[in-house]
Amino acid sequence: MVRELLFSHLKDKAVYSKNMVALGTVRDVEIDTAEMRVTHLVLQVEKQIAKELLGKLIVIRHAKARLPTSLVESVKDAIILKKDANELKGSIESV
Repeated sequence: MVRELLFSHLKDKAVYSKNMVALGTVRDVEIDTAEMRVTHLVLQVEKQIAKELLGKLIVIRHAKARLPTSLVESVKDAIILKKDANELKGSIESV
């Protein structure tokens, strides 16, 4: 079943790891124009998540990170990932 999804439905949607750790919210998407497909979600992540997953201690309240769309398991009221929070280090990159 093919489903359509608008960016406006993703913007500000909460993102959770498989074990339901809140990672942040969707701020943007990254598109590969050669293949015309969405490759990454750009998240605004909380300070503690940035420290744990990105290895950064940030001064500001939020940081941005790139999340490969291949890690997305479902998109409903929130976006749920295929991996637990402790398995995401190295999969999410700083922007």
